[in-house]
Amino acid sequence: MAGHPRRNFDHVLRMLRKECPLKAPMRVVSRDLQVERLCGSCSTYLTADGAIARFVIEIDAGLSTVSAIDTLLHEWAHALDHEKHGVAAESHRDSWGRCYAQVWRTYVAKTPD
Repeated sequence: MAGHPRRNFDHVLRMLRKECPLKAPMRVVSRDLQVERLCGSCSTYLTADGAIARFVIEIDAGLSTVSAIDTLLHEWAHALDHEKHGVAAESHRDSWGRCYAQVWRTYVAKTPD
């Protein structure tokens, strides 16, 4: 499977920044995540007082463009959930599901046929 150039999903990243904005800075990177056996991850970095300082989304560089976009939507929902409902041990809680639905609906509404 050919790896995706990040430029193939940059349009989705721009749409998310505009339509589902975050208060904290977000960095998105593509890298090999085969050792970790992950499609992607969202790391939330906190300040000493527990406030969210920034987010970093990593997307496996070996994914197809379609899978990379799906992973970006999934991980963006984690960041939204953390900002709206706090960072919790359970990553796929009900509040994350609602955030994921919001991100997915936004993507579908803003994606041309």
